[in-house]
Amino acid sequence: MPQYLNKRQLKKIGFKKIGKNCKISILTRGYNLDCALGDNVRIDDDVVLKGKINIRSNVHIARGCTLSGGEKGIFLDNFSTLSNFCQLFTKSDDYFLPGVSGGTLNESKQKKFCNIHNKKIKIGKSVIVGTFSVILPGANMGDFSSAGAFSLINKKIKSGYFFSNLETKNTKLKKRNLLKLNNIYKKAIIN
Repeated sequence: MPQYLNKRQLKKIGFKKIGKNCKISILTRGYNLDCALGDNVRIDDDVVLKGKINIRSNVHIARGCTLSGGEKGIFLDNFSTLSNFCQLFTKSDDYFLPGVSGGTLNESKQKKFCNIHNKKIKIGKSVIVGTFSVILPGANMGDFSSAGAFSLINKKIKSGYFFSNLETKNTKLKKRNLLKLNNIYKKAIIN
C-alpha cells in the first residue's frame, strides 16, 4: 500500500499546483481546498487542510496539524516547519465580545450575531513553530523567527526572534543572529 498520495489524488482533494518530490501522506485530508505546493514538501499523517493555502518549497507539516485557511489564506514560505499538532486558523470567533459562536451559522447570520476575526496568516522563510502551538487570524511570523512549544501566536513576530508564552508571567522574545541564519539559509537552497 502506498504511503503518499499521487498527483491525481492530490488534485482530486484540491491541490492546484504540485511541485517536484512532494511527499503527502495518504492520511492527509482536504476540505474546500485551494492549495499550491512548491518542491520537496512533506506533509505527515492526520493533517487537515481547509480553504486557501500556499505552501512554498522545503516545507514540513508534521503529524496532526490543522490549517484552516478559509478565504483569507495561509502562506508558508520556504523551509518553514510546523511541529506536531499545530493549529492555524484564519477565522475565529471573538471569545471576549458578546455574541454567539458562528461555527454552525451561515454568513449573513454570522455578521448579525457573531464577532468574528477573519485575517490572513503569514509564516516567513525558515520559521519553526513548536508542537501544540496555535496560530490565530492575522498572525505574521517574520523570516527566521521561531515559536516554542504550546505558544499562542496572534500578532507579528519580528524576523529573527524566538517567541514563547509558555511561562505565565512573561512572554519571551529573544533576538537571534539574523545574518548567520540568512547565510545558512542561502547555503541550504544552493545545495
